[in-house]
Amino acid sequence: MACAAGCDTTETVTHLFLHCTISSDLWSKVQNWLGISLVLSIDMRQHFIQFTKMVGMPRFSHSFFAIIWFATIWIMWKDQNSRVFQTTTSNSFTLIEKIQQQSFSWLKSKQVPLAFSYHDWCNHPLLCMGVRM
Repeated sequence: MACAAGCDTTETVTHLFLHCTISSDLWSKVQNWLGISLVLSIDMRQHFIQFTKMVGMPRFSHSFFAIIWFATIWIMWKDQNSRVFQTTTSNSFTLIEKIQQQSFSWLKSKQVPLAFSYHDWCNHPLLCMGVRM
């Protein structure tokens, strides 16, 4: 089956979540939001490990990065389903906002109370994680 985003590429898990033009653009926006830089991995497992256990980041930040990674995958999955079943599309700016909202919501449900606001999370995620660069 061809990618629903119109890439004319066979849809695989790796393509859908990492290499599709939509997903790679979204990962770039996530990195930009976080103020980090990564090389896009070849497979999902390696990408998860690379993203959540970044060299130079304190150990306590790993759970934050894992939540962001899962929120990104979740939003991509929901967007893909909308493309296929409802023929609707979202741009990457809308999707990054959804990732910020979803990750904040999951953090809030996990760590009550948060010492930062949603506005702070969107504008200074690393500081909210306690990472000083």
